[in-house]
Amino acid sequence: MSEQNRTLAAIALMGLILMVFFSDWYQEKVAPGSTAEPKPHIESSFASESDTLAQTMTVPEIAPIEAPSSETSTFDATAFQGLVNETTIVVTTPLYEMHFSNKGGGTLEKVFLNDYLMKDSSRVQLISEMADGVLSNQFIGYDVEDFNTKALLSVSSLGEGHDYTFPVFGRPASFSFELALASGAKLIRTFTFYPDSFHFDLHQDLINFDKVNAGRYFATSWSGGVAPTEKNRKDDLYYSEMYALLGDDSSPSDYSADEDRESEVQTALTTWVGSRSKYFAAILIPQEPVSEFKMLRYQTPGGNETSIKVFDFDVRDSFDRRNPVSESNYRVYVGPLDFDILKGYNLNFEEMMNWGWFGIVGKGALWVFKALYKIIPNYGIVLILFSILVKLLLAPLTKKQFSSTQSMQQAQPQIAALKEKYKDDPKRLNEETMKLYKVLGVNPLGGCLPLIIQMPILIAMFNLFRTTIELRGAAFIGLEFWIPDLSLPDTVGTLMGFDINLLPIIMSGTMMLQQKLMSPSANANPQMKNMPYIMTAVFFFMFYTFPSGLNLYYTLFNVMSILQQKLTPQKPLPVLPSVPAPVKAKKKRKK
Repeated sequence: MSEQNRTLAAIALMGLILMVFFSDWYQEKVAPGSTAEPKPHIESSFASESDTLAQTMTVPEIAPIEAPSSETSTFDATAFQGLVNETTIVVTTPLYEMHFSNKGGGTLEKVFLNDYLMKDSSRVQLISEMADGVLSNQFIGYDVEDFNTKALLSVSSLGEGHDYTFPVFGRPASFSFELALASGAKLIRTFTFYPDSFHFDLHQDLINFDKVNAGRYFATSWSGGVAPTEKNRKDDLYYSEMYALLGDDSSPSDYSADEDRESEVQTALTTWVGSRSKYFAAILIPQEPVSEFKMLRYQTPGGNETSIKVFDFDVRDSFDRRNPVSESNYRVYVGPLDFDILKGYNLNFEEMMNWGWFGIVGKGALWVFKALYKIIPNYGIVLILFSILVKLLLAPLTKKQFSSTQSMQQAQPQIAALKEKYKDDPKRLNEETMKLYKVLGVNPLGGCLPLIIQMPILIAMFNLFRTTIELRGAAFIGLEFWIPDLSLPDTVGTLMGFDINLLPIIMSGTMMLQQKLMSPSANANPQMKNMPYIMTAVFFFMFYTFPSGLNLYYTLFNVMSILQQKLTPQKPLPVLPSVPAPVKAKKKRKK
């Protein structure tokens, strides 16, 4: 293989590596960053000013259901169900609207977030269509395996037989459900809501369960995962996963799903279990870590447009049925994957966000973005300023890159002469080439350093624009007709069903120009002439479906690099030593 072909093959391989790195398949294999601080004690998530206020409130009395006499020691609630009617309670706060049914002692049926909209301008709704009995309970173990309360009707402290609206504004408020079972056993579940939080608290009292066979574990369940909310269902599906913080880990373990139904019990000290979509999450947090949880996960058929990833899990409290009164307390978070909100719980929820290998860079970039946004509430302008800041930070290295590239271009004739002279002596060729570099003061790898340093920033920006909820639906104000959402491609039209995205085309043009300026001159090594075209093609196809914000950032960075290159004076090289031309051996005359 000729040297030219080897060079082209190396460039193509580099492009292939980049394309694989940014592919959905590979990104699924990259674990979230593990740069979080050590995990604090679980009780920190249950201490807040709102909690203190809630403790001063009185929960209305619940009228008990008179249980008929029964000698059975197993669950049999069917005798009571005719006495209770179905009831719905709609909880409204400044942040959300939640619909609870009196089935299962209060199961969650709908969650609407007030400040987050779908593409049709309706509110985001997070309970999956595959959900069944969200927050219902199970009694597990011995001869009551998988006894579930989700179909049993309970009595609400607000009343019975009517639907109710329960506003929570100004201060926390609570209501309860009572679920009567056999032999005088009953389950009372109290829900407490806060006007300024996406979480609510669930307090569960188990009374007289020493009189029935209640099994080994008392479980609280989540069903269905988180509903898809984005127009790009493939993207939403890709980010849908399940997480659990186990043992002393500082980052949660993640679990994906495919078309094979996977069911398993994870026996480990469990601090919390949750599920996420691209931008939203649902998390169950027991007041004290539990010893195990069970999960069922799978992906429904139908392809990227209609498929759903389903995550069912139950978090299990050890249950001692000898005690006449037991309790099980949870905090339930249902809301956005907002870094600041999640980090405020001090339980490493923010590690559910897919930061990739360079999480610390992504978190730093997000902090800068949000700080600039407080001053200039336009993420398009913020992105421009961020590009300028990064360019100023890397300017000294970029200048060195330009200087090294120019020197290498000027040295190409001498290098070519050395290759011709010592083509049959690779060792000598390498020695003479190194001597030439030393005389010129050129580092052949000097042009690579800025690119290596820029790569973590580029990858961090890639994850930032794809997963950060602040940029979801954030338009470039003033250019909404072109860039209505920085987290999506800037599609300006379609041609034969193919989206026309303008920014990747502009970005590729700036990259081509920059590569042409940095490529060797006509009399230099000819195998490098194709490099600008190959690199531009690789990046064009790789970036075509990327978020418009990322393409805008890279385009601006290229433009500023071109300007810097034009304004950087070319430094003359020292006088180059001459390389004697190779002497051709004389042919012997035949006698």
